[in-house]
Amino acid sequence: MKRNLIRHVAGAAMVVLVAGAMLVGCDAKSAGDAQMKFVNVEKALVESGLLKQEQEHLKAVNENLHKGQQLAEKSYTTLPADKVEAARQADRNVLTQQWKAQQQAARNVVMKAMQTTSDAYRTEKKISVIMPTQAAVSIAPELDVTADLTTKLKAVKVDFGKVPEITLKTAPAPEAAKQPAAKTK
Repeated sequence: MKRNLIRHVAGAAMVVLVAGAMLVGCDAKSAGDAQMKFVNVEKALVESGLLKQEQEHLKAVNENLHKGQQLAEKSYTTLPADKVEAARQADRNVLTQQWKAQQQAARNVVMKAMQTTSDAYRTEKKISVIMPTQAAVSIAPELDVTADLTTKLKAVKVDFGKVPEITLKTAPAPEAAKQPAAKTK
């Protein structure tokens, strides 16, 4: 009983696949009329300079995070010896999280610039879809728009926002810590 059911399902699936392939083949366009184009995303990002902009921003972020680490190291001199390693590890964790967040944010900005430029190009050229070349097994050379998009991306200056500044939390002054908190009515 199970074998018959499996055979019927497999047979029905084959009929649907063959019919679908035939229908797709009937409506196929030649490569020159295609509404789908392809872009080598990595090549476009590298050759356009967007990745260089990202690297420069991340270098500035890394320098500030390193300064923050040095600032934190100086503050350990006022801590009891048994608390230094815990504070050091906590600071490393915070800086590592900040570094990862900044890397992801920078990549998001670069990819948003890629998407915005691709959308404008797609609309201008009346293309339905632009896919990454990595998604295709084989591409006709006339369907590759990497050079055109790279040229357009060279004019893009991305804004990564402000480089994060690292500051230390300061403990309240001893006199202020002894005074009662102000009450509000």
